[in-house]
Amino acid sequence: MSSARYVYAILPRDAHPPAGLTGWGGTPLTTVTWCDLAGMTSAVSPGEPQPTPDNVLRHAAIVERLREVGPILPVRFGTVLRDGDAVKEALAQRCHVLVADLERLGSKIELGLTVLWDPPDVTSEEVASERHAGSGDGTRYLQARLVEQRREAVLRRNAGKVVRELETALDPHVLEQHSTILPTPRLLLRAAYLVDPARIGSFQDTLGTLRANHPELRFLLSGPWPPYSFVSQPSEADQVHPTRRGRRAEPM
Repeated sequence: MSSARYVYAILPRDAHPPAGLTGWGGTPLTTVTWCDLAGMTSAVSPGEPQPTPDNVLRHAAIVERLREVGPILPVRFGTVLRDGDAVKEALAQRCHVLVADLERLGSKIELGLTVLWDPPDVTSEEVASERHAGSGDGTRYLQARLVEQRREAVLRRNAGKVVRELETALDPHVLEQHSTILPTPRLLLRAAYLVDPARIGSFQDTLGTLRANHPELRFLLSGPWPPYSFVSQPSEADQVHPTRRGRRAEPM
């Protein structure tokens, strides 16, 4: 049997898995502890698990069951470490950050929101300020590029106005957020929200009002999920936390 350990989540040191819950292939779940933390793991064979939709769903189901025992930090699918000692090393390196994350996130949930739109046409008047007199192929090319850049700037400004209205309405129900405006021309907003479970209903009610007020937009809500998007990554250990309520999304 391989000594490799698949990591599902990070829990308080004294946590235990729910009765009957097993890992990949029915292998027992075991905790690897360090400081005030426990990594919930199971043995895994080399090359497993494969990144198939069924396996991703199985991982998510195990993480969701682990939430039954109390606060957890979810670990993304496919996290395999060499052995139990490697799990301890990983916990030791980031103990203080993970303990703080567990306190901040352990009982919270994540909601995902995608907002689609039909990009509005940008009029000639809106881009006219970028037109300059001149002649020659090179000048015409530069003028065309400037006009296109101006169109993109106007589109982003229009998108920002809509997103600010959406976020003003949702902010009272949100603890933290990660948002991107216009990752593609038709994708107005892609966002992940950290929400207290007690505010899920009010968040959904507000979103329903936004849907009614904006029939031209398509709102796609997913979750609730464990707060994957808000766990501090290793490169963020010495940086500030993600966007908090009151700060707006920034364009890409």
